Amino acid sequence: MDINKSENLNAIFALESLRAGVPTRNSTRELPDIRKNITVNIVRDLEEFQFGNRPMGKLVWGQYGQGKTHVLTTVEHIALDMGFAVSRVSLSREVSCHNLFDFYKKVGPRVRTPDSNVSGIQRALNQKQASDLPDSMIYEVKRYVNRLPAIVLEDYFYTSGEEQDMLYSDLMGIKIPMQDFKRIHRSSRHESLVLTENFKVNDHASAYFGVLADAIRFCGYKGWVILIDEVELLGRLGRLARLKAYMNLNWLLNWTNEMKYPIYTIAAAATRLQDDTWYGGVNDDRHKMPEVAASKFGQTAKDQIEEFFNKAVSSINPKVYPATEEGLLELLNGIASLHGKSYHWIPEFNSKELISKLGSTTVRTYIRAALETLDIQYVYKENVKLEMNEMKEEKLSEDESFFSEDAS
Repeated sequence: MDINKSENLNAIFALESLRAGVPTRNSTRELPDIRKNITVNIVRDLEEFQFGNRPMGKLVWGQYGQGKTHVLTTVEHIALDMGFAVSRVSLSREVSCHNLFDFYKKVGPRVRTPDSNVSGIQRALNQKQASDLPDSMIYEVKRYVNRLPAIVLEDYFYTSGEEQDMLYSDLMGIKIPMQDFKRIHRSSRHESLVLTENFKVNDHASAYFGVLADAIRFCGYKGWVILIDEVELLGRLGRLARLKAYMNLNWLLNWTNEMKYPIYTIAAAATRLQDDTWYGGVNDDRHKMPEVAASKFGQTAKDQIEEFFNKAVSSINPKVYPATEEGLLELLNGIASLHGKSYHWIPEFNSKELISKLGSTTVRTYIRAALETLDIQYVYKENVKLEMNEMKEEKLSEDESFFSEDAS
Protein backbone atom coordinates (compact mmCIF):
# COMPACT_ATOMS: atom_id res chain seq x y z
CA MET A 1 0.00 0.00 0.00
CA ASP A 2 1.17 3.50 -0.82
CA ILE A 3 2.59 5.23 2.28
CA ASN A 4 0.44 8.35 1.83
CA LYS A 5 -2.69 6.24 1.40
CA SER A 6 -1.82 4.24 4.51
CA GLU A 7 -1.32 7.43 6.54
CA ASN A 8 -4.64 8.74 5.23
CA LEU A 9 -6.50 5.58 6.27
CA ASN A 10 -4.87 5.54 9.70
CA ALA A 11 -5.91 9.15 10.21
CA ILE A 12 -9.50 8.40 9.15
CA PHE A 13 -9.74 5.39 11.46
CA ALA A 14 -8.37 7.40 14.38
CA LEU A 15 -10.70 10.32 13.67
CA GLU A 16 -13.79 8.12 13.43
CA SER A 17 -12.94 6.39 16.71
CA LEU A 18 -12.84 9.84 18.33
CA ARG A 19 -16.25 10.65 16.86
CA ALA A 20 -17.63 7.44 18.33
CA GLY A 21 -16.08 8.23 21.69
CA VAL A 22 -14.25 4.90 21.68
CA PRO A 23 -10.47 5.31 21.60
CA THR A 24 -8.62 2.60 19.70
CA ARG A 25 -5.04 1.42 19.41
CA ASN A 26 -4.85 3.41 16.20
CA SER A 27 -5.97 6.66 17.85
CA THR A 28 -3.51 6.23 20.71
CA ARG A 29 -0.72 5.82 18.18
CA GLU A 30 -1.77 8.86 16.16
CA LEU A 31 -2.39 11.23 19.08
CA PRO A 32 -0.07 12.44 21.86
CA ASP A 33 -0.26 10.84 25.31
CA ILE A 34 -1.38 13.55 27.74
CA ARG A 35 -1.42 11.12 30.69
CA LYS A 36 2.27 10.26 30.74
CA ASN A 37 2.36 10.59 34.52
CA ILE A 38 0.06 7.55 34.66
CA THR A 39 1.36 5.45 31.79
CA VAL A 40 5.00 5.76 32.89
CA ASN A 41 4.22 4.05 36.20
CA ILE A 42 2.19 1.32 34.51
CA VAL A 43 4.97 0.70 31.99
CA ARG A 44 7.33 0.29 34.93
CA ASP A 45 4.99 -2.38 36.33
CA LEU A 46 4.84 -4.13 32.96
CA GLU A 47 8.62 -4.16 32.73
CA GLU A 48 8.74 -5.82 36.13
CA PHE A 49 5.93 -8.20 35.17
CA GLN A 50 7.63 -9.44 32.01
CA PHE A 51 10.52 -10.78 34.10
CA GLY A 52 8.25 -12.97 36.19
CA ASN A 53 7.36 -10.64 39.06
CA ARG A 54 3.72 -9.94 39.90
CA PRO A 55 3.25 -6.26 40.77
CA MET A 56 0.05 -5.04 42.36
CA GLY A 57 -2.56 -3.91 39.89
CA LYS A 58 -3.90 -0.38 39.66
CA LEU A 59 -7.33 1.19 40.08
CA VAL A 60 -7.44 4.34 37.97
CA TRP A 61 -9.76 6.98 39.39
CA GLY A 62 -11.19 9.94 37.57
CA GLN A 63 -14.28 11.99 36.89
CA TYR A 64 -16.59 11.30 34.00
CA GLY A 65 -15.11 12.22 30.64
CA GLN A 66 -11.59 12.98 31.88
CA GLY A 67 -9.89 10.15 29.97
CA LYS A 68 -9.96 6.94 32.03
CA THR A 69 -11.00 4.85 29.04
CA HIS A 70 -8.28 6.44 26.93
CA VAL A 71 -5.74 5.51 29.61
CA LEU A 72 -6.85 1.86 29.34
CA THR A 73 -6.57 1.98 25.56
CA THR A 74 -3.07 3.42 25.82
CA VAL A 75 -2.10 0.67 28.27
CA GLU A 76 -3.59 -1.96 25.94
CA HIS A 77 -1.51 -0.62 23.06
CA ILE A 78 1.67 -0.53 25.15
CA ALA A 79 1.13 -4.01 26.62
CA LEU A 80 0.55 -5.59 23.21
CA ASP A 81 3.64 -3.89 21.83
CA MET A 82 5.65 -5.24 24.78
CA GLY A 83 4.56 -8.82 24.04
CA PHE A 84 1.70 -9.33 26.51
CA ALA A 85 -1.70 -10.82 25.81
CA VAL A 86 -4.53 -8.45 26.75
CA SER A 87 -8.21 -8.85 27.62
CA ARG A 88 -10.37 -5.77 27.95
CA VAL A 89 -13.95 -5.53 29.21
CA SER A 90 -16.35 -2.87 30.43
CA LEU A 91 -18.73 -3.72 33.24
CA SER A 92 -22.41 -3.60 32.31
CA ARG A 93 -25.66 -5.43 32.92
CA GLU A 94 -24.19 -8.41 31.09
CA VAL A 95 -20.65 -8.21 32.51
CA SER A 96 -20.03 -8.10 36.23
CA CYS A 97 -17.34 -9.58 38.43
CA HIS A 98 -19.38 -10.69 41.44
CA ASN A 99 -19.47 -14.17 39.91
CA LEU A 100 -15.86 -14.98 39.05
CA PHE A 101 -16.60 -17.74 36.56
CA ASP A 102 -19.17 -15.64 34.68
CA PHE A 103 -16.60 -12.88 34.54
CA TYR A 104 -14.03 -15.33 33.20
CA LYS A 105 -16.42 -16.27 30.39
CA LYS A 106 -16.27 -12.63 29.29
CA VAL A 107 -12.54 -11.95 29.61
CA GLY A 108 -11.20 -15.35 28.48
CA PRO A 109 -12.48 -15.27 24.89
CA ARG A 110 -11.43 -11.62 24.52
CA VAL A 111 -7.72 -12.29 24.82
CA ARG A 112 -5.79 -10.38 22.18
CA THR A 113 -2.21 -11.19 21.28
CA PRO A 114 0.47 -9.03 19.63
CA ASP A 115 0.78 -11.22 16.56
CA SER A 116 -2.87 -11.76 15.62
CA ASN A 117 -6.00 -9.75 14.91
CA VAL A 118 -8.16 -12.71 15.95
CA SER A 119 -9.17 -12.96 19.59
CA GLY A 120 -8.05 -16.00 21.55
CA ILE A 121 -4.93 -18.14 21.72
CA GLN A 122 -6.02 -21.17 19.71
CA ARG A 123 -3.74 -20.35 16.82
CA ALA A 124 -0.80 -20.03 19.23
CA LEU A 125 -1.72 -23.27 21.01
CA ASN A 126 -1.71 -25.08 17.69
CA GLN A 127 1.97 -24.20 17.32
CA LYS A 128 2.77 -26.18 20.48
CA GLN A 129 2.83 -29.91 21.24
CA ALA A 130 1.98 -32.10 24.21
CA SER A 131 5.68 -32.81 24.67
CA ASP A 132 6.21 -29.12 25.51
CA LEU A 133 3.89 -29.23 28.52
CA PRO A 134 6.19 -30.86 31.12
CA ASP A 135 8.48 -27.83 31.00
CA SER A 136 5.62 -25.45 31.84
CA MET A 137 4.02 -24.36 35.10
CA ILE A 138 0.86 -26.17 34.03
CA TYR A 139 2.27 -29.47 35.34
CA GLU A 140 3.08 -28.04 38.77
CA VAL A 141 1.33 -30.01 41.53
CA LYS A 142 -1.30 -28.06 43.50
CA ARG A 143 -0.87 -24.97 41.35
CA TYR A 144 -4.63 -24.75 40.79
CA VAL A 145 -7.51 -25.15 43.24
CA ASN A 146 -8.86 -27.79 40.85
CA ARG A 147 -6.95 -29.66 38.12
CA LEU A 148 -9.85 -29.96 35.66
CA PRO A 149 -8.97 -26.93 33.45
CA ALA A 150 -5.34 -28.09 33.29
CA ILE A 151 -6.46 -31.57 32.18
CA VAL A 152 -8.68 -29.95 29.55
CA LEU A 153 -5.62 -28.11 28.22
CA GLU A 154 -3.52 -31.29 28.23
CA ASP A 155 -6.22 -33.23 26.38
CA TYR A 156 -6.38 -30.46 23.77
CA PHE A 157 -3.04 -31.62 22.38
CA TYR A 158 -4.22 -35.22 22.07
CA THR A 159 -7.34 -34.44 20.04
CA SER A 160 -8.26 -32.85 16.73
CA GLY A 161 -11.23 -31.51 14.81
CA GLU A 162 -14.53 -31.07 16.59
CA GLU A 163 -13.33 -32.57 19.87
CA GLN A 164 -10.37 -30.19 20.00
CA ASP A 165 -12.68 -27.24 19.34
CA MET A 166 -14.94 -28.40 22.17
CA LEU A 167 -11.98 -28.51 24.55
CA TYR A 168 -10.85 -25.04 23.50
CA SER A 169 -14.38 -23.73 24.09
CA ASP A 170 -14.23 -25.23 27.56
CA LEU A 171 -10.95 -23.42 28.19
CA MET A 172 -12.77 -20.22 27.27
CA GLY A 173 -15.46 -20.91 29.87
CA ILE A 174 -18.06 -22.67 27.76
CA LYS A 175 -18.32 -25.79 29.88
CA ILE A 176 -18.89 -29.04 28.04
CA PRO A 177 -20.93 -31.73 29.84
CA MET A 178 -18.74 -33.82 32.13
CA GLN A 179 -19.95 -37.00 30.46
CA ASP A 180 -18.68 -35.75 27.09
CA PHE A 181 -15.37 -34.66 28.60
CA LYS A 182 -14.84 -38.06 30.22
CA ARG A 183 -15.50 -39.71 26.86
CA ILE A 184 -13.02 -37.42 25.07
CA HIS A 185 -10.42 -37.96 27.79
CA ARG A 186 -10.80 -41.72 27.70
CA SER A 187 -10.60 -41.95 23.90
CA SER A 188 -7.65 -39.53 23.56
CA ARG A 189 -5.59 -40.54 26.60
CA HIS A 190 -6.65 -44.19 26.90
CA GLU A 191 -7.35 -43.80 30.58
CA SER A 192 -10.24 -42.84 32.83
CA LEU A 193 -10.51 -39.33 34.19
CA VAL A 194 -9.43 -39.09 37.83
CA LEU A 195 -10.18 -35.96 39.86
CA THR A 196 -9.53 -35.58 43.58
CA GLU A 197 -12.46 -33.16 43.79
CA ASN A 198 -15.42 -32.39 41.53
CA PHE A 199 -15.16 -29.05 39.76
CA LYS A 200 -17.53 -26.40 41.18
CA VAL A 201 -17.77 -23.11 39.31
CA ASN A 202 -18.46 -21.11 42.48
CA ASP A 203 -15.39 -22.50 44.27
CA HIS A 204 -12.87 -23.22 41.53
CA ALA A 205 -13.24 -20.43 38.96
CA SER A 206 -9.76 -19.14 39.76
CA ALA A 207 -8.34 -22.34 38.24
CA TYR A 208 -9.53 -21.23 34.79
CA PHE A 209 -7.84 -17.86 35.20
CA GLY A 210 -4.65 -19.64 36.28
CA VAL A 211 -4.62 -22.16 33.45
CA LEU A 212 -5.30 -19.53 30.78
CA ALA A 213 -2.62 -17.22 32.20
CA ASP A 214 -0.12 -20.09 32.25
CA ALA A 215 -1.18 -21.12 28.74
CA ILE A 216 -0.50 -17.57 27.57
CA ARG A 217 3.03 -17.80 28.95
CA PHE A 218 3.32 -21.32 27.53
CA CYS A 219 2.58 -19.88 24.07
CA GLY A 220 5.46 -17.45 24.37
CA TYR A 221 3.74 -14.25 25.51
CA LYS A 222 4.98 -12.27 28.52
CA GLY A 223 1.81 -12.62 30.59
CA TRP A 224 -1.89 -11.76 30.73
CA VAL A 225 -2.99 -8.14 31.20
CA ILE A 226 -6.65 -7.66 32.15
CA LEU A 227 -8.22 -4.21 31.67
CA ILE A 228 -11.57 -3.47 33.33
CA ASP A 229 -13.54 -0.30 32.63
CA GLU A 230 -16.68 1.19 34.24
CA VAL A 231 -15.96 -0.31 37.67
CA GLU A 232 -18.28 2.29 39.23
CA LEU A 233 -21.21 0.19 38.01
CA LEU A 234 -20.51 -2.18 40.90
CA GLY A 235 -22.41 0.40 42.95
CA ARG A 236 -25.64 -0.82 41.37
CA LEU A 237 -25.24 -4.36 42.64
CA GLY A 238 -26.95 -5.63 45.76
CA ARG A 239 -24.97 -5.68 48.99
CA LEU A 240 -23.78 -9.32 48.94
CA ALA A 241 -23.02 -9.18 45.23
CA ARG A 242 -20.96 -6.01 45.78
CA LEU A 243 -18.99 -7.78 48.51
CA LYS A 244 -18.22 -10.70 46.18
CA ALA A 245 -17.22 -8.28 43.43
CA TYR A 246 -14.84 -6.45 45.78
CA MET A 247 -13.29 -9.76 46.83
CA ASN A 248 -12.82 -10.89 43.23
CA LEU A 249 -11.41 -7.51 42.20
CA ASN A 250 -9.04 -7.62 45.17
CA TRP A 251 -7.74 -11.00 43.98
CA LEU A 252 -7.34 -9.89 40.36
CA LEU A 253 -5.50 -6.74 41.45
CA ASN A 254 -3.24 -8.82 43.71
CA TRP A 255 -3.68 -6.37 46.56
CA THR A 256 -3.36 -9.02 49.27
CA ASN A 257 -0.53 -10.87 47.51
CA GLU A 258 -2.61 -13.96 46.68
CA MET A 259 -2.18 -13.93 42.90
CA LYS A 260 0.28 -16.65 41.90
CA TYR A 261 -0.49 -16.58 38.17
CA PRO A 262 1.00 -14.26 35.52
CA ILE A 263 -1.93 -11.82 35.62
CA TYR A 264 -1.70 -8.04 35.90
CA THR A 265 -4.95 -6.07 36.19
CA ILE A 266 -5.74 -2.41 35.60
CA ALA A 267 -9.26 -1.22 36.41
CA ALA A 268 -10.83 2.20 35.92
CA ALA A 269 -13.59 3.72 38.03
CA ALA A 270 -15.39 7.04 38.24
CA THR A 271 -14.86 8.82 41.54
CA ARG A 272 -18.62 8.82 42.07
CA LEU A 273 -18.28 5.20 43.23
CA GLN A 274 -16.58 6.55 46.32
CA ASP A 275 -18.99 9.47 46.66
CA ASP A 276 -22.19 7.46 46.21
CA THR A 277 -21.34 4.04 47.61
CA TRP A 278 -18.22 4.01 49.76
CA TYR A 279 -18.71 6.94 52.10
CA GLY A 280 -21.84 7.78 54.08
CA GLY A 281 -25.25 7.68 52.48
CA VAL A 282 -27.23 4.44 52.39
CA ASN A 283 -24.37 2.03 51.72
CA ASP A 284 -21.14 3.32 53.34
CA ASP A 285 -19.36 0.25 51.95
CA ARG A 286 -15.91 1.13 53.21
CA HIS A 287 -17.06 0.82 56.81
CA LYS A 288 -19.89 -1.70 56.55
CA MET A 289 -18.51 -4.27 54.07
CA PRO A 290 -15.75 -5.64 56.37
CA GLU A 291 -18.42 -6.62 58.91
CA VAL A 292 -20.55 -8.23 56.22
CA ALA A 293 -17.46 -10.14 55.03
CA ALA A 294 -16.77 -11.35 58.58
CA SER A 295 -20.33 -12.61 59.06
CA LYS A 296 -20.48 -14.34 55.66
CA PHE A 297 -16.95 -15.63 55.12
CA GLY A 298 -14.94 -15.19 58.33
CA GLN A 299 -12.10 -13.09 59.69
CA THR A 300 -9.75 -13.64 56.74
CA ALA A 301 -12.32 -12.23 54.34
CA LYS A 302 -12.82 -9.24 56.64
CA ASP A 303 -9.09 -8.53 56.68
CA GLN A 304 -8.95 -8.78 52.90
CA ILE A 305 -11.83 -6.37 52.39
CA GLU A 306 -10.34 -3.86 54.81
CA GLU A 307 -7.07 -4.08 52.92
CA PHE A 308 -8.94 -3.71 49.62
CA PHE A 309 -10.54 -0.43 50.66
CA ASN A 310 -7.30 0.86 52.15
CA LYS A 311 -5.43 0.09 48.95
CA ALA A 312 -8.22 1.45 46.74
CA VAL A 313 -7.91 4.98 48.11
CA SER A 314 -4.15 4.93 48.61
CA SER A 315 -1.46 6.68 46.57
CA ILE A 316 -0.58 3.48 44.65
CA ASN A 317 -3.57 4.16 42.39
CA PRO A 318 -3.27 6.92 39.78
CA LYS A 319 -5.85 9.66 39.45
CA VAL A 320 -6.89 11.18 36.16
CA TYR A 321 -6.95 14.93 36.76
CA PRO A 322 -8.15 17.59 34.33
CA ALA A 323 -5.62 17.94 31.55
CA THR A 324 -3.21 20.86 31.59
CA GLU A 325 -3.57 23.57 28.98
CA GLU A 326 -0.27 22.48 27.48
CA GLY A 327 -1.49 18.91 27.15
CA LEU A 328 -4.83 20.02 25.69
CA LEU A 329 -3.13 22.20 23.10
CA GLU A 330 -0.97 19.26 22.04
CA LEU A 331 -4.02 16.97 21.85
CA LEU A 332 -6.27 19.38 19.94
CA ASN A 333 -3.53 20.31 17.49
CA GLY A 334 -3.04 16.58 16.93
CA ILE A 335 -6.75 16.20 16.16
CA ALA A 336 -6.57 19.09 13.70
CA SER A 337 -3.61 17.40 12.02
CA LEU A 338 -5.58 14.13 11.74
CA HIS A 339 -8.54 15.99 10.24
CA GLY A 340 -6.25 17.55 7.65
CA LYS A 341 -4.72 14.17 6.75
CA SER A 342 -8.16 12.56 6.52
CA TYR A 343 -9.71 15.11 4.14
CA HIS A 344 -6.58 16.51 2.45
CA TRP A 345 -6.86 20.11 3.61
CA ILE A 346 -4.99 22.53 5.88
CA PRO A 347 -7.15 23.46 8.89
CA GLU A 348 -6.98 27.00 10.28
CA PHE A 349 -7.72 25.92 13.80
CA ASN A 350 -7.11 27.97 16.92
CA SER A 351 -6.98 25.37 19.71
CA LYS A 352 -6.11 27.97 22.36
CA GLU A 353 -9.21 30.00 21.52
CA LEU A 354 -11.38 26.87 21.72
CA ILE A 355 -10.02 26.03 25.19
CA SER A 356 -10.66 29.60 26.30
CA LYS A 357 -14.28 29.54 25.08
CA LEU A 358 -15.09 26.23 26.70
CA GLY A 359 -13.35 26.97 29.98
CA SER A 360 -12.77 24.13 32.44
CA THR A 361 -14.52 20.99 31.20
CA THR A 362 -13.87 17.36 30.34
CA VAL A 363 -11.35 16.16 27.76
CA ARG A 364 -14.21 14.46 25.93
CA THR A 365 -15.98 17.81 25.52
CA TYR A 366 -12.86 19.47 24.12
CA ILE A 367 -12.49 16.64 21.60
CA ARG A 368 -16.11 16.82 20.46
CA ALA A 369 -15.98 20.58 20.18
CA ALA A 370 -12.78 20.39 18.14
CA LEU A 371 -14.29 17.82 15.77
CA GLU A 372 -17.46 19.87 15.26
CA THR A 373 -15.45 23.03 14.65
CA LEU A 374 -13.17 21.32 12.15
CA ASP A 375 -16.11 19.65 10.36
CA ILE A 376 -17.93 22.96 9.92
CA GLN A 377 -14.77 24.72 8.79
CA TYR A 378 -14.10 22.00 6.23
CA VAL A 379 -17.65 21.71 4.85
CA TYR A 380 -18.84 25.32 5.02
CA LYS A 381 -15.52 27.14 5.03
CA GLU A 382 -16.60 29.22 8.03
CA ASN A 383 -15.97 29.40 11.74
CA VAL A 384 -18.52 28.39 14.36
CA LYS A 385 -19.47 30.01 17.65
CA LEU A 386 -19.18 27.42 20.39
CA GLU A 387 -21.52 27.09 23.34
CA MET A 388 -21.40 24.56 26.14
CA ASN A 389 -24.10 23.08 28.38
CA GLU A 390 -23.12 21.25 31.54
CA MET A 391 -23.51 17.45 31.42
CA LYS A 392 -25.21 16.13 34.55
CA GLU A 393 -24.86 12.64 35.96
CA GLU A 394 -27.33 10.54 37.90
CA LYS A 395 -26.42 9.35 41.35
CA LEU A 396 -25.65 5.67 41.75
CA SER A 397 -28.29 3.76 43.65
CA GLU A 398 -28.50 0.13 44.61
CA ASP A 399 -30.56 -1.90 42.18
CA GLU A 400 -30.92 -5.58 42.97
CA SER A 401 -31.99 -6.39 39.40
CA PHE A 402 -29.32 -4.42 37.53
CA PHE A 403 -27.04 -7.38 36.90
CA SER A 404 -28.29 -10.82 35.92
CA GLU A 405 -27.97 -13.53 38.57
CA ASP A 406 -27.18 -10.83 41.13
CA ALA A 407 -27.36 -13.14 44.11
CA SER A 408 -25.15 -15.89 42.67
